[in-house]
Amino acid sequence: MSEENKKLWMEIPAYVFVALARRGMEKISLDQCFLPGCDNQDKNKLKPLKKEEYDEEDRHVKFIHMKCDECGGKFQFKFETIKKVAKPTKKKIKKPSEDKEEEEALSMGLAYALDEEGNNLGHIGYF
Repeated sequence: MSEENKKLWMEIPAYVFVALARRGMEKISLDQCFLPGCDNQDKNKLKPLKKEEYDEEDRHVKFIHMKCDECGGKFQFKFETIKKVAKPTKKKIKKPSEDKEEEEALSMGLAYALDEEGNNLGHIGYF
């Protein structure tokens, strides 16, 4: 695996979580092909090709293009990190290195699978 592929794999969360109504969450690995009809779950048969990313006002969006060696198809992961989903109960925090106080915000991420043309194949889960 090339150094560029290793760097791109580091950008992909190992797992996402799917809500099971009132029964909790299920952990799903992203080391698999998400194209319809392909059952590849071998990370060694998946290759990240390239990354695109941009910022919007309230979120950071990242696309990672993938190729599956088993089915020969290409797909994309779309990761949206929504900024400032919630504020902690403490209004202000003080950083030890700085004298000024600033608010801390929590974020959450959503993962989607897209086909090669960017058509949505579905929501995978949360990270």
